[in-house]
Amino acid sequence: MLSREKLLALVADNYVAIAPDLIGPLLNLLSLSREACGGDMDKFLIMVVIAIRTTAHKDFANYTQELLHSGEMPVFPSLGINIQSIADSLGAPKETVRRKVTELVEAGWIERSGGDLFYTARAWQGLSLVGKQLEVTAVAYYETVAGLVQRQAKAEPAPR
Repeated sequence: MLSREKLLALVADNYVAIAPDLIGPLLNLLSLSREACGGDMDKFLIMVVIAIRTTAHKDFANYTQELLHSGEMPVFPSLGINIQSIADSLGAPKETVRRKVTELVEAGWIERSGGDLFYTARAWQGLSLVGKQLEVTAVAYYETVAGLVQRQAKAEPAPR
């Protein structure tokens, strides 16, 4: 198993050769993301920041896709995040984030509780195609990097 530094160097050294394998899936992911958010990538980025806090919650890894899609849990537990933290994370103006969060709350994708914002089942459902594309992208990236590692292993002389 190669260290992270060696994997990064391997990818960097071969970037030109693998760029189409990286850029194509990324384009598909971003295009679906924009479409799911009505053409507004800022809304998608806000959802990603909230999703990071949601998926970091200690219970999240125990949930199934079926439960998250079902709506049985209309609001997901989270470590919580507020508008200012989202603005800071994205380097975006607080007023822009506030306005877009208001629209996402009205759409039912985010719920407010106190000063914190929470991901909802409606958002999970609305972004389901994006989630599937993220899975496809992860596998494509894995296959690309694993192929590089295999080619490198074949090219290196066996240790004595």
